[in-house]
Amino acid sequence: MTEDGTIALAEMLFDTGAVRLGQFTLHSGRISPIYLDLRVLVSYPEALKQVAAAYSTRLTPLQYDLLAAVPYAGLPIGVAISLQTGQPLIYPRKEMKSYGTGKGIEGVWHAGQTAVMIEDLVTSGDSVIQGIHLLRQAGLHITAAVVLIDREQGGRENLAAQGVTLHAVVTLSRLLEGMEQCGRITTEQRVTVAAALWDKSP
Repeated sequence: MTEDGTIALAEMLFDTGAVRLGQFTLHSGRISPIYLDLRVLVSYPEALKQVAAAYSTRLTPLQYDLLAAVPYAGLPIGVAISLQTGQPLIYPRKEMKSYGTGKGIEGVWHAGQTAVMIEDLVTSGDSVIQGIHLLRQAGLHITAAVVLIDREQGGRENLAAQGVTLHAVVTLSRLLEGMEQCGRITTEQRVTVAAALWDKSP
């Protein structure tokens, strides 16, 4: 992503409340000075279109048959990307259906196809890896995952151990720089967040 594109993305994410500073407990139990809540984007159609276009750029060089969104945060983004690119979408269910067809994967697909995982962001990569396991058990090939934000906290390495390459629109450190450049946070805030997350000042 270009510098101008990163700054525009940072500005939009901050202004929609998708990025907030403070003290937050993450799903993993970690305490974080920044919270990324990309679920709010469903209430901002223009922002969601901007995000889908950014994903589309990262997806362009990849070879795949299907998009596979990780519920729940990745699902509306996956739908937006599907509409943007014209590519079909599937998603693994968080819970197996105990009625009807009992599907574990929603959408139309067949074994042997290649799917690229779509998630909003990655920290440790656990939610993406769970989705990968479900899809692989069904006979789908997964070698790539695309996220909007890489928090740079082990997700890339954990996915690589599963044979999956992570493609991020932007890293969190670069996003913080973008928010500083557009005046949404101060240099002191950027350095404080970076030090808390990565034990170093960028």
